[in-house]
Amino acid sequence: MATAVTDTARVVLEELLPATATQPARVRVSLPNMAYRVELVLAGDASALAGKVGKRVNGTVRGKAQRAWHATAGGCFIEPVWGMPRIVQGRVLAVDVHANAALLDLAFPAWVTLEPSQAAGGFQTGDMLNFYVESGMTFTPSA
Repeated sequence: MATAVTDTARVVLEELLPATATQPARVRVSLPNMAYRVELVLAGDASALAGKVGKRVNGTVRGKAQRAWHATAGGCFIEPVWGMPRIVQGRVLAVDVHANAALLDLAFPAWVTLEPSQAAGGFQTGDMLNFYVESGMTFTPSA
């Protein structure tokens, strides 16, 4: 029996952070029953999240990896626990060779584009990857 893989992150919207002169608009999200308070750049219209602070929201998380490595120990995590993600480790849920990206289970599912010198086709479902992520992982709310 095949299991469907979803790329939808189901998170709790903790805070909407408006754009400033030096920062784009961001969201701070948490995960039920976890200590994470992850800050992500808001991709899309903030009005889609109006009135949803403190409630569960769905969306797609995307980021860009620096060099990814196979991990042999540990579980899925995002570091730091509070703030913008810097180091992540997750299990490959799916691979998109055309976009050179992998869908990873971090603490939520996230599409991560690999650096051009590294082919997503070199990874398989179930592989555990560890890497630094470029600043500015994004959250696009679902309609």
